[in-house]
Amino acid sequence: MSFNVHSIGFGSEYNNYIVKFMGLVWKEIIFGGHLFATGSVSVIMACATVFMIPVSLDILFVSYLLFYAIYLYDYSAGASSDELTNEGRARYLQCKSRSKCIVFIVSVILFLALLIFANTITTLIGLSILVLGLLYGSHFKKLTKKIPAFKNIFVSMVWSFLALFLFVYYSLPITYGALMLALFIFIRMVNIQILFDVRDVEGDIAAGLLTIPALFGERKYLLILRLINFVSILFVLVCVIQGLLPFFTLAIMPMFYYAVTYIDKVVKSRKNYSSYVFAACEPIMWALLIFAGRSISMLNIMF
Repeated sequence: MSFNVHSIGFGSEYNNYIVKFMGLVWKEIIFGGHLFATGSVSVIMACATVFMIPVSLDILFVSYLLFYAIYLYDYSAGASSDELTNEGRARYLQCKSRSKCIVFIVSVILFLALLIFANTITTLIGLSILVLGLLYGSHFKKLTKKIPAFKNIFVSMVWSFLALFLFVYYSLPITYGALMLALFIFIRMVNIQILFDVRDVEGDIAAGLLTIPALFGERKYLLILRLINFVSILFVLVCVIQGLLPFFTLAIMPMFYYAVTYIDKVVKSRKNYSSYVFAACEPIMWALLIFAGRSISMLNIMF
């Protein structure tokens, strides 16, 4: 009997340990910058799939480290100001006193990886993106007090450059299709960044930041988000019709319904953090849908 009691007690304690461990892993993925780092890898994969460019592990490694360092530093630097709108992340990162040390180590590894795998021009471009990303929170973010939506434009431009970085990394000529895909990424990331500003609107207003939600209010920013979603659909259709993007790129269309879903969830509750996680996962959805579209098109050709 006592054996069974001890067994049950041990099993319960083990289950609690697993739950706590999984909770820590989840917080690290969401609050530690890993989700957006994975998103950057997904953008590279999506672009490579669209233009049928074989990719090696080194560019995925470089992309992951680059965005991991940028987002971890940004989250850590803004932890104190996040207490109003994102208490969970603020508490987690304030306990993570070694964040800046991790950013430094990751940056060094990134530099070495670029030296080993990339040419001089690509190394300089990669390091420039890193420096601009790290300086964003301390320097460039303040420009949003003078330039409306500067924060959205700056972050979205960094993301859109991933489409071109793929071509630069492999010394390939940049095509009109690549430019259009970069513009599409820019449009979608503006949408995602505005959505995140919805969550932070009180803090942004207090800080004097001229973000879209702070400028236009709840009714108008919702209209802007839906308009961007509609423009994204038209943009992809026109690019496919013009032959700038392959037909299987249309497989990305379900993503726009996915976007409407998380936008509506944010409208119902700005405090529902899962809605923002869905938004952050959108770049991952691009890669999955485009890969599925290409696979189906290849099967149709074979049969």
